[in-house]
Amino acid sequence: MGYLALNLKQYGPPETALELIELPYEHPRNNEAIVSINAVGMHIADGLTARGEEALKPLNSTPGFEGVGTVKALGNKVTCLKEGDKVLLPMGTGSMRQELRINALELTKVKQPYADDQQLALITVNGFTAYFLLKDFVKLKQGDWLIQNAANSNVGRYLIALAKLHSIKTVNIVRREDIIPELEQLGSTEIIIDKEHMQEEILSRILKKNIKLGIDAVAGDATENIAKSIVNKGLVVNYGTVTKKPCHISFWTLFKKDIKLCGMSALNGLSKRTKKRVKEIHQELASLANEKLLHAKIAGTYGIEDYIKAYEHIDMKGKDRDGKIVLLPNK
Repeated sequence: MGYLALNLKQYGPPETALELIELPYEHPRNNEAIVSINAVGMHIADGLTARGEEALKPLNSTPGFEGVGTVKALGNKVTCLKEGDKVLLPMGTGSMRQELRINALELTKVKQPYADDQQLALITVNGFTAYFLLKDFVKLKQGDWLIQNAANSNVGRYLIALAKLHSIKTVNIVRREDIIPELEQLGSTEIIIDKEHMQEEILSRILKKNIKLGIDAVAGDATENIAKSIVNKGLVVNYGTVTKKPCHISFWTLFKKDIKLCGMSALNGLSKRTKKRVKEIHQELASLANEKLLHAKIAGTYGIEDYIKAYEHIDMKGKDRDGKIVLLPNK
């Protein structure tokens, strides 16, 4: 008998790319921990990886970019943790499995009282992304504004909440009116429906806010709309492509406004910081989740044996998904 784990055996549709395998139980070496995986946050990137559209994981590896678990056993030289501690996995760990053997120093201990495992499972990838978007590109002070599209995404929601905690105001662009009350509750300062964004009256009102930072997760022409909404010499930071198109900013917008465009990923943000600082930020994000100041909208949960249904769900769009998907390996 052993434990179950997903294996990426080939690139293609999840039903043919992935297989559920049984692995033998392991014992921790001197500096290692055995972690029972409670919950795994799933992302669009998981589907892209399975299909080989973004080869973020090699073949014959375990998928999954984040997760939360409970320490089951420890090597005899581990002093930073004890059995029963709740821990966050480092970003990029193959987490779609029931157990994991890992160097104990790579784990981030979660302080009590604990948030729900489903919330903690999502705090790593999207939490780091939102944190770095807020901290790494423009030095914003209290009362400053930023503008973002895809504000109903989990990164968008985290960014609203983190900005509010730092007394930074947000203009949030969404496609659906029905989610406006949810974003207002999170702390959104102003919400604009996407189809109205470029109306002269609304754009004029936005420009009066002197916004220096525009955040784009949509790409295509949406990048241009963000660029038109910020001050001359402002910065647009792109971290996604909902449209699956290249970012587009016209020559005239660049020429007239001297706009700069750059990309970002959480991995780049992590590489700029020491391991000690990364762990401190990880703990800070977990504490905010514990206090319900960072809260993800959950669309569905699945046991590991229902992984194909989970992958199908992350590929859905709009109201058909409307939230994050969480895998519960030991359900």
